Amino acid sequence: MRITDSSPRTSDRPRKSIVRAVQTLALAATLAIISCEEPLTVECLTVPVAGLRVAVVDSITLSPPTEATLVARSSAFIDSIGPVEPSRVTTTQRDTLILYAAVDQPGTYSVLVRSPGYSDWLRTTVEVTADACHVRTVTLTARLQHS
Repeated sequence: MRITDSSPRTSDRPRKSIVRAVQTLALAATLAIISCEEPLTVECLTVPVAGLRVAVVDSITLSPPTEATLVARSSAFIDSIGPVEPSRVTTTQRDTLILYAAVDQPGTYSVLVRSPGYSDWLRTTVEVTADACHVRTVTLTARLQHS
């Protein structure tokens, strides 16, 4: 009785890796040639993007407070929102309180969250950067402590 091995030979695996590497290099070379011929243009969407996304929760229960206010301040820009009440997320059936600020405004921010019955929550030197089109959203969680 003769037993045959249907798995690929180990010598085929390096060959496939080399083929993939050559294909990748060919694609990179083609893109480099194209980019030399025509300037690269970036298509940006016209939707606003928040630089700051702050989830607000009680530090013990992790539930949102009844309301909260956010103030974001950089050397060139001040943004505020609130008071805002929690809203229900339909996928989880849990209340959540998320505050957005610094829409399309890169910079270094101090972020202050206030809520009745809680001590102020403050984070300084929060860096919001931008790419060619929009800011890159920084997500924070404000875990509020009862005052």
